[in-house]
Amino acid sequence: MQSRKSPSAGLPLHVLRMTVPFAMAGLCLWAIFTRIELPSLADLGGLLGGLQMWQWLAACGATTVSFWALGRYDSVAHRHLQTGLDGPQARRAGMAAIAFSQLVGFGLLTGAYARWRLVPGLTAMQAAQLTGLVGLTFLAALTVICGVAMVLFPVFAWFPPIGALLITAALAASLLSFVAPRLDFGSVSLRWPSLTAMAALLVWALIDITAAGTALWMLLPASLDISWATLLVVYAIALGAAILSSAPGGTGPLELMVFSLLPAHDSAGLLAALLAFRLVYYALPAAIACVVMVVPERLKSTRAPLTDPDLLGAQQRSAETLPHHRLRAESGVIRQNGGHIQAFGFNQLALLDSPQISVALFDPMTGNLKETLTPLQRYARQRNTAPCFYKCSARNALAARQAGWAVLRIAAEAVVSPIHFSESGSSHRQLRRKLRHAEKAGISVRPAPPNLPLDQMAALDQVWQDRHGSAHGTTMGRFEANYLTMQRVFLAWQEERIIGFVSLHTAETEWCLDLIRICPNAPDGTGHIMLRAAIAAAREDEVPRLSLAAVPDHRLAPRMDQGLRRFKACFAPDWQPRYMACPTWADMAIAGFELFRLIHRPGPVYPASLALLHRQNGNPGTDRGAETLAWQSAQEAQPGSAHSAARAS
Repeated sequence: MQSRKSPSAGLPLHVLRMTVPFAMAGLCLWAIFTRIELPSLADLGGLLGGLQMWQWLAACGATTVSFWALGRYDSVAHRHLQTGLDGPQARRAGMAAIAFSQLVGFGLLTGAYARWRLVPGLTAMQAAQLTGLVGLTFLAALTVICGVAMVLFPVFAWFPPIGALLITAALAASLLSFVAPRLDFGSVSLRWPSLTAMAALLVWALIDITAAGTALWMLLPASLDISWATLLVVYAIALGAAILSSAPGGTGPLELMVFSLLPAHDSAGLLAALLAFRLVYYALPAAIACVVMVVPERLKSTRAPLTDPDLLGAQQRSAETLPHHRLRAESGVIRQNGGHIQAFGFNQLALLDSPQISVALFDPMTGNLKETLTPLQRYARQRNTAPCFYKCSARNALAARQAGWAVLRIAAEAVVSPIHFSESGSSHRQLRRKLRHAEKAGISVRPAPPNLPLDQMAALDQVWQDRHGSAHGTTMGRFEANYLTMQRVFLAWQEERIIGFVSLHTAETEWCLDLIRICPNAPDGTGHIMLRAAIAAAREDEVPRLSLAAVPDHRLAPRMDQGLRRFKACFAPDWQPRYMACPTWADMAIAGFELFRLIHRPGPVYPASLALLHRQNGNPGTDRGAETLAWQSAQEAQPGSAHSAARAS
């Protein structure tokens, strides 16, 4: 349907948007002229001429530092938007874009145009997103910096309460970004920068503001006695007003705020210092930026791909390529949590990317952990996230600690050897009692048929969740049809009714317990007899290692679910410590909170790939082929008791 609006319907609004910044600048300049007594041109020239050469050079040096920090700021924004263009050229383009836009004004338009023109491969949309992100996050960082400065350096009595309010708002926003990484506004979804990115942006903004304020302080005439800290606070507040006004160069609002916050000082000296600052911090960088904009080839270099030697050979592969000969079967959880295989040369990690962290789950699937530490750090840096190894073995934790990483023991994994497993002995006394209870109740356990009874299993899973709460996720599996079809599954039957099931990840040399679901009124020992059947099946397949998965093992562990530990302890497993490793303790804190959120508030289940399912169904040597053979064996065995069913499985 055609719009009835004429082409010129939005013209008044467009003209208003274009004229408001200039009107704001004019209004502020008029307010300044009515507030101070303007010096004559001769007096102003005398004040500028009185500045020493070292003052000009020092101000130029501080300006260089400020724009260098702004270039680094652009790098963080590129990594957040995943443009793939982070590098020296993008940083130089960011510096030129800011110098150009702060002279011309209309920062969103001019900054986006400058970045688009100076960075080959950057689309117009990406340039606009990048400019908007830089502007909004810089204003947010400036708010935090002003709040802290107002509390630490209270130039006026009203500074501390206002500063505390700004800090509180910033902390609330940071918490919101962690709890809700995305904000949805209808069809538009906005992703918050990660905490790592926020910290980096805050640091670079602080360096920029400090250097720019120092440049202004260096240019103060000798007649002005203003402390460096006071001027920095005043400059930060004035800069915020200048940015919000969108006036070209912040002209008017910047000067008005400086004169308003420093009313007791010589106005002529302040005006001379601001004029000198305009020449050094605005005019000189803008002149360089204009030259670059006219001849952008001077700035352009080849679009640098990853040349970091630590990332040479890095390759990302989908979970469909999960190798069956991997060391840790539990890494199969990436089939449904959105993870992927990250290869650094011959070393392969089961990697999960979240808004805050890049976490390698368990030990490397193949290769050496020590060779992945630095590449993982570089990979995480490209995403503005914290790198982390989760539930790695003691040997690999030691290698990480020797490399300077922070290491924390978090869990204990229960491991049994199916080949040598026996129910005899005092250590299995509790297990034998549980198995007798299950036998008396008439429970039989069979490997699941090739076509899983998914409807009954789904109903059982829902009943289990109604009783125990929503299933945890991310590092633990959740019920999903394709996912279960690629696992070994054992069903507990009572008469003709399924009362429980367990599923296990499988690899060449290890099986690992994943899901265990039991209906609320199931007889005592149901879980034990199902797991005993799985151990027997692993022994038949000559699998040397079966993991019962891990339980918490830290200071808070005694307050957590002890029933799970007691259940696994019935099998007298070998308890092996598992660790979490991060480059720093700050990264450890971020990763710990993020993993807690991901486990307890997981997102939607990613359905396992049907392509992988079809491939495995066509290969009798894979998980599903083995399960088909197990089902046929169980049918031929005609089990008469729970123990015979376990042997048949």
